[in-house]
This record gives sequence, C-alpha cells and structure tokens, in this order.
Amino acid sequence: MKKEELAKLVNEYGDAIITYRSEKSNKLKYNVCTLDFSTPYIKKKKSRAKETDRTLLLFCWDTDSYRLLKPKSITSVVPLASVLRNE
Repeated sequence: MKKEELAKLVNEYGDAIITYRSEKSNKLKYNVCTLDFSTPYIKKKKSRAKETDRTLLLFCWDTDSYRLLKPKSITSVVPLASVLRNE
C-alpha cells in the first residue's frame, strides 16, 4: 500500500483498524488509529516521531500514543464504525 492511499483511507474513515505485519516477529498486529489530531485529548499528547516518505504518523487509540506505521507492511484498513456497527 502507498502512503497517500493509506492516508486517504484513514482520513475517509475517521478512525480505522489497521492491520500490519510486524517486521520483527512477522506476525499480524493491529492498531486503532486516526489522522485527526484536532481533538483536545490528542493535542495534549506529545510526539517526537518524525514522519518520512516511507512512514505515516498516526495516533493510535489502543496504545494511547503516536505511531509511525510503514504503509508497505499494511495488510488491511477497516473503518472502526463498521466494526462497531455505527451508521
């Protein structure tokens, strides 16, 4: 998956469950992420992570932190609303 494609999907979904393959263990893992950093809760969180052309900076609700994910390792992006059955 390309960085622009991942960003477009996450922006479209708002919150998304992103499944990726770990580089270290080669196991599938997931995070519940957003690119909307405008909420007061997320604004209070600090991050020193620097996005590159090979990574995308997201806020992950399940780890309560910012994460740099590599789009090439992403296996699926699912809207959180569909899992929660929100309209």
